[in-house]
Amino acid sequence: MRATETVPAVLPPAEAPTRADVLAELDAWAASGAPADFPYALLLGHLRSVGKHFLSTGLLDRLAAIRDRLPGTADPLRTPAARAEDADGLAPTGGETVDASFLRGFLDVVLDKYDDLYDYPSYTALPLLTRPAPADWRAARRSRDETLLLLLADLVRFEQRALTDTPADPHDMPPTPELVSKRARLAVRVMEPAALRALPAGSVDPVAVAAVPGRTPVGPLMSAILRAAGPERERVLAASVQPVYVLHDEYLFLRTLQSFETTFTFMSAALTTAVHRLAADRAEEAAELVGAVADILKESLPLFSLLATMRPEAFQTFREFTEGASAIQSAGYKTFESLCSTPGLARLASSAYTSVPAVRERVLNGQPTVQGTWQDLIAAQRLDADGEAALEAAAARLESVHQRWKQTHYRLAVRMIGLRSGTGYTQGVPYLAAVLENRLFPAPDRHGALVG
Repeated sequence: MRATETVPAVLPPAEAPTRADVLAELDAWAASGAPADFPYALLLGHLRSVGKHFLSTGLLDRLAAIRDRLPGTADPLRTPAARAEDADGLAPTGGETVDASFLRGFLDVVLDKYDDLYDYPSYTALPLLTRPAPADWRAARRSRDETLLLLLADLVRFEQRALTDTPADPHDMPPTPELVSKRARLAVRVMEPAALRALPAGSVDPVAVAAVPGRTPVGPLMSAILRAAGPERERVLAASVQPVYVLHDEYLFLRTLQSFETTFTFMSAALTTAVHRLAADRAEEAAELVGAVADILKESLPLFSLLATMRPEAFQTFREFTEGASAIQSAGYKTFESLCSTPGLARLASSAYTSVPAVRERVLNGQPTVQGTWQDLIAAQRLDADGEAALEAAAARLESVHQRWKQTHYRLAVRMIGLRSGTGYTQGVPYLAAVLENRLFPAPDRHGALVG
């Protein structure tokens, strides 16, 4: 089902692959049908030149037929949201190879509107990007760092191509050189802490970062990250940007949302481990994990500054074609939130949680939380003074950063959409205003009063 087309489709640039080019290449590919040889680049070139919302029905029919013939077992009721919530949506099924599994996942994202399964996970291509977090929290943080660096290095590369004679699609409403420079500086601010942990020593100067964040030269940093990516990760990077329209700024929007999501994945994994540490009477180790989550969330705050460089007129245009895909459907964020403490009944009954049924079900089935396990230890007199003090300090730090995060999100939404409804038929800014008072670790007497 397609959104109301209040903005007309535009003609792609002459050098962009046409529908006929893609269909011809698909016919040639069909001779072997090897998933590893699928013409991803050509299809993506065409998609980005017209916008996913404006792909022709004939091409979509052809892609759906290809998907139907892939080896393995397809599940027509398997929504993109469910695949993303599983965090392993592209695991091969019976008879599938890894290449066939990836191709099926890729086509599911391309065909989300065609299938009437379009939502936030499919818009942001989370089933292609998401993988299970490693059990060790430091390994999970490194995985987050590496993914974040790739996403933002690719964004910087895309922005810089806007200044060349052959800008990458989508390229309508190109940015000025000053805006490209500003975006690069803001991206570097987010990348530096991750780079200090994940890149070889010397890639980033820790003294310079501590003194003035965001001053690391962007060119060498971007090149080092992308050089190490390899063809498989480059394929994922390319496949995971499927804008609905043709405006340059949508690429920024997608990469920023994906950066937040990979951060939420780590935060949820770390808090799960913190609950286990608490249950094992290792409160100070749990406090270290809660503190690490606070640090990562704080490091992600400049992503809002990066997102704020998106021009409202561009956002207002392409969001016409994102109806049905709202960040309220972020299972990653709700998982993080619900691992801190059990949400109140009103919040569980609101669209915040009905939009993520798998997360809601885990909560209703008694998912252990940091606060709940912490209170159990106190009741059983198993928490010593040092452990309690460490937990209180870490939880207060996470609460403080999270409040800053929500306030910044709210101010950005006001700037971008004012009092209009959000995408996906949500309340938008009024919803964000209503949840500002919510707490990750609420006092017991406030617990039942949380709003949606």
